[in-house]
This record gives sequence, C-alpha cells and structure tokens, in this order.
Amino acid sequence: MDSTISADTLGHFFAWAPAVLGVIIYAIAYFSKRHEGMETAPSLGTTYACAGCGKRSVREHMVPQMHAGAVSYYCAKCAGSH
Repeated sequence: MDSTISADTLGHFFAWAPAVLGVIIYAIAYFSKRHEGMETAPSLGTTYACAGCGKRSVREHMVPQMHAGAVSYYCAKCAGSH
C-alpha cells in the first residue's frame, strides 16, 4: 500500500491554504469587531440641532419631543411655539 501524497494533491493544498486561512482570519476579525464602537446612548457632551431654527446646543438645553417613535430636539425659543 502506497501512503505517499501525490504531487497534485500537495500542490492543490498549498495553492488553496493561504486563501482559506485568509478567509477564516477575516471572518474571525469581522465577528469579533462588528459591535465595537457602537454607543448605546449619546454622550452628554453631544450637541443637537434645533428642529425648528437649526441652532446647536447641548442636550441639557434642548427640549425633546416625541413624534411617532422619533425624537426631535427644540431650543427653548422654538419649543414654546411647537
């Protein structure tokens, strides 16, 4: 019984091994990094633009208003008119 590997089999293995290993490494990196950097809530220092006049201010100075599940932020001046 001959237990040696043929030259064609060995050539095919070394031809496809880098591509297969590259795809495996890429998939591992993708699945481990895909949720990285996502914030659950905006930070306190984030500025928001008024939906009425466009003035930018921090969240603490804006008045949030809910519209069908979406949040619009208005400055104190525009919040009184809406």
